[in-house]
Amino acid sequence: MKPRQLPFILALWLISFFVLASEPIVIGQTLTIDSKVLMKQASINIRLPVSYQALKHKRYPVYFKLGTDEDFAGTAGTLHELSHNQEDPMPETIFVSLTTETAVSIINRGVKSEDFINFLETDVIPYVDKHYRTQPFRILASGERFGMAPLYGLIHKPKLFQAYIAMSPWITDSSGLVSEFETFLKSNNEISAFLWLSVSGESREDKNYQKVISLLQQYAPKNLEWKSAQFNRYVSPLSSALVSLYADRYLAADSPIIGAGVQPIKSYYQQLSDNKYGYAISSENAIRDLGISMFNKEKVKKAIEILQINIKDYPDSPHVYAVMASVLTEDGDLKGALAMQKIASELATQQNNAYDSYYKQLYTEIESQLLAK
Repeated sequence: MKPRQLPFILALWLISFFVLASEPIVIGQTLTIDSKVLMKQASINIRLPVSYQALKHKRYPVYFKLGTDEDFAGTAGTLHELSHNQEDPMPETIFVSLTTETAVSIINRGVKSEDFINFLETDVIPYVDKHYRTQPFRILASGERFGMAPLYGLIHKPKLFQAYIAMSPWITDSSGLVSEFETFLKSNNEISAFLWLSVSGESREDKNYQKVISLLQQYAPKNLEWKSAQFNRYVSPLSSALVSLYADRYLAADSPIIGAGVQPIKSYYQQLSDNKYGYAISSENAIRDLGISMFNKEKVKKAIEILQINIKDYPDSPHVYAVMASVLTEDGDLKGALAMQKIASELATQQNNAYDSYYKQLYTEIESQLLAK
């Protein structure tokens, strides 16, 4: 069936924009798939990254959220805000969620976490992997009445997802989840995953949430990276969870690893790629910071050498050329800088990059300096 466009109005002031522009802002699509678990057709919402159409070779991690249509726009906005420049503080991500119709179909079966996980494993993940360019890194997130599903998934399908985010989960006594979680932690010393738990001040099942935290404090395996936090009920913890998940991708400019040189940087990111993410994690930012550090120390030749490594390793990134252009400009090589900035601007335009206008402006400024000489 042909996908349906799913426009969401983000705020009332956008109504006037829609009238003037005569076309809506489309955030995602609603797709219909065949469900073996529900034994009928089911619908899901999906949002692709901004760069998806431009970067035909690029693959993306996938964020799965259990919820309803009401949650889609807000979550899509958060994911876009955190990845709008395609890299910081999180990578661009394919976003998949349930429609209200599908959520209700599962709720009518008793709101069993098992049904949610089976639906994702049997129907949704194979469909998404087949039709979209995905990386083998999946995040499962949910909250409140659906909040037990990430914990259930970790316990019963520990390799299906690599990160689990449970926001104010209603962990009921009848679910038996607390005792299952204890057994799981004690018998799975080799499990490797990321788990984020958060609670508001008015959780319906606070006592069981605290029991889960206590079990993690006592028995969490060394490769289970877990964190917990408490938030005001009106504050969404999602941004904090995602920034925390991806924090190891970004080294501080003064990190000892960056100071040690190119090879230690590459070794660090290779370790992340092999042991956590399952796909190549970019060292671009760290090597950039090393090059800038060399330039600030007036080691211009060394800085250019390091930035050339970045250009060789990441030829499709507009940022590596822009940084090189900046260094060459400061070094007085305006002709070389203009050539680098031209490439940066062209790539940013092709990729719908957030830096598109800024890189065009820099190109014009360098060109003006060159003509004025």
